[in-house]
Amino acid sequence: MTKEFKYKFDAGPVASQEDLLSEWAIGNCRRAVQLYTFRKKNLFLKLEQVLCPAAYNETGVFVINKDQEFSFDSLVDGDIIYAEKIRNKNGKEVDKSENTFNSADEYIISLHTALYTGEKDREIWHATAVEGSSCFWPLEKFLHFYKPIVAKRV
Repeated sequence: MTKEFKYKFDAGPVASQEDLLSEWAIGNCRRAVQLYTFRKKNLFLKLEQVLCPAAYNETGVFVINKDQEFSFDSLVDGDIIYAEKIRNKNGKEVDKSENTFNSADEYIISLHTALYTGEKDREIWHATAVEGSSCFWPLEKFLHFYKPIVAKRV
């Protein structure tokens, strides 16, 4: 399902299925979503389906919306989590909440994406600057660095 690769902020999703299946060693959280969705569901998400704000607004259905309390109990393998960064890679608190942005779109674009796996102690698969790569994290580590806002199912 997954692939190890180095994290690079501007190494986002690719334009074609062929590019996704080719050899590459760098990516970001959006490319991780594209890869996992393809491998898990055999569904290639086009650029506009994985890049925000369009992905947030139009791709999939909300399993948890921003007006609900976030609960991992309602998620299944492959659900996409959109989360605010609350700490940087050094563990220092940062404020990336909605009120720090000039528009709703800027806020949505800033959200981190991760995938829920449901596997014990490996519940989250994503690519993050915190780790410098793609990685599995237990929920508690994810919640130390990120605040989940919504979840979507494709």
